Amino acid sequence: MDAFIYLISANYVSQSRFRHLANALIEAAHTEARAVRLEASGDGLWHALDDLTEQGAKRIELRPIGLPFSQSLENWLPNAAASWLHRRTENAPELFFAKPLQMDSDVIRTAANADVLLKPIRPKPSGELGKGWDSPPAFRHHLLVCAGPRCHLKDAPNLVDALKKELGHAGKSSECLVTTTGCLFPCNAGPVIVHYPHGDWYRVESLDDIRTFVSQALGAGTTPRSLLIHQTGDTHEPA
Repeated sequence: MDAFIYLISANYVSQSRFRHLANALIEAAHTEARAVRLEASGDGLWHALDDLTEQGAKRIELRPIGLPFSQSLENWLPNAAASWLHRRTENAPELFFAKPLQMDSDVIRTAANADVLLKPIRPKPSGELGKGWDSPPAFRHHLLVCAGPRCHLKDAPNLVDALKKELGHAGKSSECLVTTTGCLFPCNAGPVIVHYPHGDWYRVESLDDIRTFVSQALGAGTTPRSLLIHQTGDTHEPA
C-alpha cells in the first residue's frame, strides 16, 4: 500500500480550520492519506508513520503543505523521519520527502490567479485594536509552553491541552497564564515548559511529568529536580 502524509505548518490557525483543510486533502488524495499539524496539537509525524505502517503501508510520501514552506522544516523533517526509520526494526516502509509546493510553477500560477470570494473592507476607527488587549490578566505563574515542531514531534500527550487539564484538576487554572510559543531551545531536550517568575526550565515527556510539575512547582512551591534542565541566569549549559 502507498500512502501520503501531508505536513501542515500552521501556527495561528484554529483547530477547526486546520481540520477542514486536512479533511479536504485526505478526501482529494488518490491513496491512503493522513494530515499532520506540525505545531501545537494533534498526533505528530511519528504517530502517523506508526499508524500507516501498522496498516500495511510499504511506501510513504511526506508532502509539505504551505506557501512558502519553512526552509528550516524542509531541512529538519527528513531527518526526523529518518530517526523514526532507524528505530523501526520490522516492516519498515520506504520513505520519500516531496519538494515544497512553491517549487511547482503550476501551483504558484493557480494561487496567484485563483477566483476566490472577495469581502469588502470599510473604514473602521482603531480597527487594529482588540477587546481585552489592554493589559495582561491577573496571574501568579507565567508558563511558556513550547508548541514548536521539534517539541510537538515528541509530544505524545499534546502538551498544552494536557497541561491545562491538569491545572484545572489541581485548581490552579486561575493562577496561571499559559502562553504557547515557537521554538524556545533546547529542542533536543523537549518538550519544554518554562516557569516564571522563577525562571525554571523543565522537560516534560509524559502525563506523569506534567502532574509532577503541577503538583510540585505550582502546588507545593518546590522545584522538581528530576525535570529541571535549565534556570534563567545560568551562565553555562547544563550537561
